[in-house]
Amino acid sequence: MTLAESQALLHALLEGGPAADPERLEACFAGTPELPAAERVGIYAGMFLSRQVDALRASFPRLAALLGEERFEALCGDYLAAHPSEHHDIGRLGRRLPAFLRLHPDPGRPELPDLAELERARDEVFFEAEAAPAPREALAALPPEAFAAARLRMVPALRLLALAHDAAAAWRGPEGDGSPPARAGPVALAVWRTGFEVVHGPLDADEGAALASALAGEPLAAVCAAFEGRDDPGGAAASALASWLAEGWIAAVEPPPGAGA
Repeated sequence: MTLAESQALLHALLEGGPAADPERLEACFAGTPELPAAERVGIYAGMFLSRQVDALRASFPRLAALLGEERFEALCGDYLAAHPSEHHDIGRLGRRLPAFLRLHPDPGRPELPDLAELERARDEVFFEAEAAPAPREALAALPPEAFAAARLRMVPALRLLALAHDAAAAWRGPEGDGSPPARAGPVALAVWRTGFEVVHGPLDADEGAALASALAGEPLAAVCAAFEGRDDPGGAAASALASWLAEGWIAAVEPPPGAGA
């Protein structure tokens, strides 16, 4: 058996594939009378699964606390069977867990996919690239005629989540099944990094729509249009933009080509 074939066999066994012929295992892997190759590989397989569960617990600590050890390990087993590790970065192992939970909902805990999505976003934001924020006077420096067509470039360490449940309440709530399910209803959450700390906070529906437009690279006219339902649309838009600058969400304000020429 070639090295590549031996590696493929070990990988399949570690991921819970069908058991190989014992004679083939003994021919491929070293064993002893006290510990045959099949049992030795079984130890590695158990350790492999345990390390993956540990990695998922590190990425989704609130989800693990809410479910409890037994239920979380069962969830990890089901998830890893459907989505085995396929990347050298174990931190990416849980990137499909929110979608998996949406496909396999828990009727008693409908907020689980949203909680997982929040935790995944927090994990991503922590490792995002650093970017210097725009100065607070960046918008005021725009010529008035350039404002509507200007665009905002947002920092990489920012996420906007559109959730079906109040995942923030589930995130900060008590551990275990004793806590009530999170409130249902559309929820917009911003997740961002400030220094070395990741934080998140809710947004009103119109500010969430405005931020979505900004993240999509739409001009400021479209961003501000999200506040048209307010009593003072201009004031609401100005307040939101000032808040984004203060929080360091905006990396640059980019005037349209030819502005000020």
